[in-house]
Amino acid sequence: MIVEELTRTARRADGEKVDVLLRISTPPSTLRIRLTDEEFEHVYEEVDLLECLKSARRDLEGMGLLLCCQGARLNVFPSGMTRQMSEGRLAYSLQAGRVPSDDDLVDIFAPADCSEVATLEDQLAAVRELFRMK
Repeated sequence: MIVEELTRTARRADGEKVDVLLRISTPPSTLRIRLTDEEFEHVYEEVDLLECLKSARRDLEGMGLLLCCQGARLNVFPSGMTRQMSEGRLAYSLQAGRVPSDDDLVDIFAPADCSEVATLEDQLAAVRELFRMK
């Protein structure tokens, strides 16, 4: 079993930042998150790491927090093959009018600038717009 521990930032709507501890393990795909300033800890076990991240983001959004990681950026979205081959750990940073390549792959748990992250709903809307799938 591969286990990795990371600290990432989450941002509140008022701009306050909170440290989030992530413990990632595979297989099975499991993500444990803990907020350092609140009594919140949860374990997510899903079909892959992207689904773990989505579930964690959903809970954090309910608490008014956006996780500042690559997987929460507006233009980051996986392909089926990449998702399958990386257990959901890699996704593409998409750009309009450009076919993604391996150079565009990002680790969904890598840090991202907090100004670049969005809610799950906004991220899905942005990707649909990018692919013109309204």
